[in-house]
Amino acid sequence: MSFPWYQGIVVGVDGSQESLAALDWAARTANLHGVHLTVVVTYAVPITPDPGVGGLIGDLRDQAHAAAMAARARLGEQRPGEQGVEVVVVQGSAAHELGQRSRTGDLVVVGRRGLGAFDRAVLGSTSSELAATAPGAVVVVPAGATSGDPRRIRVGVGREDEPDVLGVAFAEADVRGRSLEVLHVMDADPISARLLELDPVAASWREAATADLASRVARWSQKYPRVTCSIVLRRGDRPSVLLQGLTRDDLVVVGGRQHQPVIGRVLRSVSDAVLRSAPCTVVVVHARRHAAA
Repeated sequence: MSFPWYQGIVVGVDGSQESLAALDWAARTANLHGVHLTVVVTYAVPITPDPGVGGLIGDLRDQAHAAAMAARARLGEQRPGEQGVEVVVVQGSAAHELGQRSRTGDLVVVGRRGLGAFDRAVLGSTSSELAATAPGAVVVVPAGATSGDPRRIRVGVGREDEPDVLGVAFAEADVRGRSLEVLHVMDADPISARLLELDPVAASWREAATADLASRVARWSQKYPRVTCSIVLRRGDRPSVLLQGLTRDDLVVVGGRQHQPVIGRVLRSVSDAVLRSAPCTVVVVHARRHAAA
C-alpha cells in the first residue's frame, strides 16, 4: 500500500557516484510505490559579461547531457513502477529546480557527498539547501549509505509533529517489509525533568502527551496492519538521540520546517543536524498532505 501523495519520484543526478547511488534508491522506491520516476540534471549558467562565457555554458551543457546518459545507462531496461522513465536536462540551480518539483507532491531524492565536518557546517551543500527550503518531502542519500532496502526504519516525532511524518514512515516500512521504531525525545536536563515528574500537573500533562502519541501511532497501525511498530521514549539532545546507533543500512524519517540553510545551522534545526551527520538515508517531511490516517 503506497502513501497516497506520492505522485512520483524525482531524483537529481550530476554524474557523481553519490548521485547515481541516489538514482538507485529512487528507482527502487518508485518501483515499490508503483509511481513514475523522473531524472533531473541541471546546469547553472554564470552571470558574467566575459565574452568567453558562451564556451563555458556549452561545456556545462555537455557535462549535463553526459550525466543524463550515465543515468540512462545506470537504469538500463528498468521500468520503475511499470512506467517509463523521464530524463530531463534543465538550466538552473539544482536546489531551485528540484524544489519546484516538490511542490507538485513528488518525492525529491538527492545524493550527499562525503564532506568533512567543517565543510558540512560552514559550506553546506545542494542537499542541505534543498532539504531546508523545498516545500515538499526530500530524501538525502549520503555517500556510503545503502541504496537498497534498509535494515530498520526510525522516525522521530514530537508532540506537534506533522502527521505526514508518521504517514511517510509507516508507508516506507510497509512497502519494504521492515519494522518501525517511533522515537520521541523528552527533556534533556535530568534535574528539571525530575522536578516536572514530581509536579502532579506537569506529570499529568506528560501522560496526556504520551497517550496522544500512542493514539496517533495506533491510527497509522490500523491503516498499515502489516507494520510491526514500537514506541521508544528517551531523554537527551534530540538530534543526538535520533542519530544514536544509526548505520549506513538504516532509514530515518524526520519532520522539518522550511528555513534558510544558514538559519538551520545557527539555530540547530533538528532535521539539518540529522542530515549533516547521518550515515544513512534521511527523509525530511515538510508538507502537510492527506494528514488523516
